[in-house]
Amino acid sequence: MPECAWHPGVETNVSCPDCERYMCPKDMVDTPVGYKCKECGRARVTRGGVKPRQLAMGAAAGLGVAVAGGIVLAFVPYFSFWTAIIYGVAVGEATRRGGGGHRTWEFVAIAAAAAVLGSLAAVVVGARRFDLLAGIVGPIVAAVYVSRF
Repeated sequence: MPECAWHPGVETNVSCPDCERYMCPKDMVDTPVGYKCKECGRARVTRGGVKPRQLAMGAAAGLGVAVAGGIVLAFVPYFSFWTAIIYGVAVGEATRRGGGGHRTWEFVAIAAAAAVLGSLAAVVVGARRFDLLAGIVGPIVAAVYVSRF
């Protein structure tokens, strides 16, 4: 029978799902997805359950939709209030889904930053002045959407 990774001599059949080390009941940490070893459980609790890969995927998805939306909106004759809201919701939803559905503060910040960069892409591609409505309402809506809905 395998022994605990932290207490040699203590036999156990329970292993951590992340690192696959065997652990005894003293070393188990209860997480939202089950028991993990004390090292993997501590790492997930401090980061809110968000892995670096999920952050990168959320950023990529949010930025991709924001820049694509910004380029499309550069050719719209005017950027209305409702278009800014739709733009913010699209960026927020892409960020949330890309990150695996997490709604932590990291994804709120990523969605807002992506919406700002997408608005700047509209300015660069469209060669027109910065649309204040797009630059303010879009990021706010994206951040609120990720955190609330």
